Amino acid sequence: MSTQLSLFQNDLPDFLKNAEPDALTKALAGNTSNKRISIRGNVFRMVVGGEEVRKSDSRSLQFIVVNASPHVARQYYAGAYDPENKGAADCWSLDGKTPDTTAGNKQHTDCSGCPQNIKGSGQGDSRACRYLRRLAVTMPGDPDVYQLVVPSQSIFGKGDKDSMPFDQYVKFVASNRRSINTVVTQASFDTDSATPKLFFDAVAHVTEAQYNAAVAAGATDEAKRAISYSVNATASDKKKALPAPEAKAVEAEAAPEPKKRASKEVKVEPKKDLQDIMKQWAE
Repeated sequence: MSTQLSLFQNDLPDFLKNAEPDALTKALAGNTSNKRISIRGNVFRMVVGGEEVRKSDSRSLQFIVVNASPHVARQYYAGAYDPENKGAADCWSLDGKTPDTTAGNKQHTDCSGCPQNIKGSGQGDSRACRYLRRLAVTMPGDPDVYQLVVPSQSIFGKGDKDSMPFDQYVKFVASNRRSINTVVTQASFDTDSATPKLFFDAVAHVTEAQYNAAVAAGATDEAKRAISYSVNATASDKKKALPAPEAKAVEAEAAPEPKKRASKEVKVEPKKDLQDIMKQWAE
């Protein structure tokens, strides 16, 4: 074994065994430790530094929401959308109302009147500009912060009491006089959907230790990065912004009114304990 490997694996002093890289080290390393949870292909995948390191065979995942973007955001790609290799969007909005000032290829002066917000501007009857909400989450037994991007069909709509879209789920938690970081949230794939679609429900109260850790994690730089839009330098960033189309050419359209799902019997899987959850993420 090399001296360097021995230094990190065998010769670590006791007072450093629980130490984590500080902000300076992460900045110098380019934040390669950033972690996110991908739902590509209806599979929960752990991605670290852009590389997939694990995936789960389970159709559900439990975590604690420690922070979230305050608004439903939007983003638009002029080319073919690739969720795993997308680079920077051409246009995006953090508040869902107006394009961000740093967007390199703004499509309109406001989102409601944008031609990319019209049904049919995307594939089929979809909108080319996509809704999304970014979450910062931790998993029971794992203090690290992960980003989870919730797509539009997992945000809006109405489900039953055990399978709700995210907006409905948060309102349900609030109606019971609880905060979102005081419960263990379970996200489950809708097996009737051809594209990744999540439902949410609360499965347990957090422990006191989990609650304190969630509050602390929500205030970290990692959590703040997870819920913000990170712009990578790509060719699309250098495009000259398009002039805003004339208002008369676009009929503003309200946000999609979610269609009510046909009621169906919901299969409730038995809740798993922490040991089972960690096994699911094992290689």
